[in-house]
This record gives sequence, structure tokens and C-alpha cells, in this order.
Amino acid sequence: MKPTICWCYITLHCFLLCSSPSLSITMTSTTHWTIKSAWSKAGVGTNIVLELKCAPDNAKTKTKKRPACVAFDMGATPCFDDAILAKYVFLSHGHIDHVGALFSHARAHAVSCGGEAPTYFVPAQLLPQIEQCRNAMSMIDSFTTTTSGDENKTTGRENLLKMTLVPVNPGDEFLLKGITYGSKTNFFVRAFEVDHAGHTALGYTIGSRTKTAGLKREYQNLDGDAIRELVQSGVRVKAGTVEKIEVAYSGDTCRHGLMKDCLHSPESMNEKLSKSATFLQQAFQAELLICELTFLDSAEDETQRQRSVERGHLHINDLEVIFASHGRLNSNNENETKSILFYHLSGRYGPASRALDYIAAGLPSQIRNSCQVSIKSLLSEKEKAAGHGIQQLLQPNGCVSVEDYLRWKKGKNNAKA
Repeated sequence: MKPTICWCYITLHCFLLCSSPSLSITMTSTTHWTIKSAWSKAGVGTNIVLELKCAPDNAKTKTKKRPACVAFDMGATPCFDDAILAKYVFLSHGHIDHVGALFSHARAHAVSCGGEAPTYFVPAQLLPQIEQCRNAMSMIDSFTTTTSGDENKTTGRENLLKMTLVPVNPGDEFLLKGITYGSKTNFFVRAFEVDHAGHTALGYTIGSRTKTAGLKREYQNLDGDAIRELVQSGVRVKAGTVEKIEVAYSGDTCRHGLMKDCLHSPESMNEKLSKSATFLQQAFQAELLICELTFLDSAEDETQRQRSVERGHLHINDLEVIFASHGRLNSNNENETKSILFYHLSGRYGPASRALDYIAAGLPSQIRNSCQVSIKSLLSEKEKAAGHGIQQLLQPNGCVSVEDYLRWKKGKNNAKA
């Protein structure tokens, strides 16, 4: 990305902040992660790449390491180059638009990272099929034909693609080995069940655990005698490890898959499903929720909304009941600091400005200021032009803030008046 583009983006946001101090500009990042690229279009391809921020102690070293990356889904998209370095890939389900570049990624990552095999977390029921596909691709990749005299001889020296495949069930948790922030923070991933019209599908959360020194916050103002008394009575006063859910990814799902306490009755819950339900609730408290949104027109009739359920996707009219079920639309949440990134827009709502109009009109007002949209896949040729207003709003990762868009559109309309 050219520095001038980044400068234009920074300048735009400085202008917005100065012109409206009450406006909260929502950026697509968390405490430790930032969205490097987000390209998604329903039925075409989805690939969301996260990049670990540089820890202060790493910034001081002379040897610069490439930042750690992870990815949600591996569809064939224009941001494939950004995904190559992803050490871990979390697959939500097996549809082609979410796994189409899987084996290309395995090869490209190994070539670019010293032969390292990337790790793929896959829904457990899909593991045999993915292994079969890997075997077939490996055979095709190593297939040769030689000619000896008048006789054709075909030889195949199979060389399995370097991939570590990890089967995942709802309620599972895994440590992301080899990814740390400084010396005190490591990361984990958790999986929860969603509802993609009968297709095996998962959502994920990425969390951090940070070892902290000193006392827990509630004891920091106590004197030494009081602290000593608490310790002698068996109270743990040291902060220990702080756990935080930073990023959540819905995968493809209809509203039933995201609503609190909707998928299973209490009597049907086992330990793993209970954990899955807890992980789903945690997803809606994450610093950044990456949430699918396929059907965008709030004026569509109930038939179209029902079609979204049958196809296992979200309709914009579903958002109010979903977020309300997780307490995200309470009146005391008006100054919401958590971010939401919507992706998986259907191309039928393009171009980008039209899709953003639909989204802005249909979003619950309580979360509008917190919302970003992965919009690059819907840009028209006109909107791709350097001078177009959308280009001024477009972040380098392919996302646009809904609030930024509304401010830009208002200014544009005022200029015409």
C-alpha cells in the first residue's frame, strides 16, 4: 500500500474527529490484533486475516520478525497474499467459497516460511473429506508422464502437502502455540456451534491470557496490614492471569445459530454443548465481533427473510433480536466501545455505496457507531477510481466504517444543496 493512501486515510479520520468530537471512530483492531485484510462476497470467497501487533519489547530489537498472522477461512480471494503468512487457519465450514484456496495456502505458506506446515482447525466431521482432498491434490501435484521409446509410462511420486489438520468440535479450546505478545501474553482459540442450514459449521473466538504482576484491582488501595490479613485468611490477592476474549468470528449462520440459548434445550445439553453455548455468549462480548451479514434490505418481505434462514444466513432484520438476546442493545450501551465487522455481503446489493445504504438503514441504532463493513468485494469500477469518495473512506484492509460513510454522504448531499 502506497504511503500516500495511508496518509489520505489518516487525514480523513483526523478531519472527522476534529469536526465532530462526539463521534467515535471505530477501528478494526483489538488489544493485540489488527485486521490486515478482509475480503468477502457471498458465494464467491471469504478470507479474513488478522495480524498480531508488535510488542514494545520486540520493537526495540534490531532483528525484525515478521508479525504473526492467523486467518478465518481460506476462500480464493484477492487478499490471498496477505493470508500466506497465516500460521493458523480456522475453517468455519466446507463450502467452496470458504475453502477454495486451502491447498494453495498450504503450499505457499511452506514455500514462504521455511517449509513450515500451517495448522488448520477444521470441523471434525469434515476431517476425512479434507484429508481425501489433500491426498488427491498431492497426487496431482506430483504427477509426471515420461516417454520411453514408443511406450508412455506414467509415474506418480506422491508428496503430501504439508498441512497439520486439527479436528474441532463445539466446546473445544486450543492453545495457539508459537504465538506470543512479549513474554507474558499467549493466545487460545475456542469453537462454538452455529446453524448453517444443516451444514457442519463452527464459529470461533480468539482470546488472550496475560500474566500480570501486583495486586488485583480491588485490593490495590489497601495497606500492607490489610493485604496480609487477606492472604492469611486464604484470599488470593495477586492479579495472576488476566483472560480476555479479543476476536470472535461467526462463520456462516442463520439467526438461530447466534441467539443466546436458542440451539439446544437445557435438558439436551452435555458438557461440550454447554461450553459451546458459553463460548457463543463470550463471542458477543469480544472486543471485535466479525459477523456474517448476507441479506441487507430491511424492507424485504417475510418470504425473503425466511429464505435467509433456509439458506443458513443472516438477514439484516435479524440483528436486533440477536444482539438484544446478548444484552448488546441496552440503553446503557450507547457508548459501546466493542467493534463489529460485517462480512459475506451478497453481490445482489452492490455496488458498495448501495450496500452501505442498506446496512446503515437497517442497523439497530445502538450499534451503528461501532460497525465496520468488509466492502471491497462490492466496489464498482466507478468506485474503484482514485478520486471516488468511497476510496477516501476505504481502510487499507478493505473495510469502511458505517459512521464514516454516513458523514461522507451527508457532506456530499450538503455540497449539492
